[in-house]
Amino acid sequence: MSLLTCAQVAEDAAVSIKTVQRWVKTGELPAIILPGGRTRIDPAVWNATLRRWATGAGEAYDDLDNASGPAQCDLPGPGTGGESHASR
Repeated sequence: MSLLTCAQVAEDAAVSIKTVQRWVKTGELPAIILPGGRTRIDPAVWNATLRRWATGAGEAYDDLDNASGPAQCDLPGPGTGGESHASR
């Protein structure tokens, strides 16, 4: 099984990586935290979450630039549009 990165989920959902990080941090999107601290999402869990959100059983968060807390996901990867938010 191949797990998804936060960048891949962000690209699929057309949101920023910070939004995916927020979903993971708040528990909206269950994720696996690897020993090195990187975050991965099971594709089956991602698809189930999308179905849950599509049926109104849950709400996605707006993409806000004022999220707080440490980043939990990888740096932006290819295809993320290179959007830049607050500097680290």
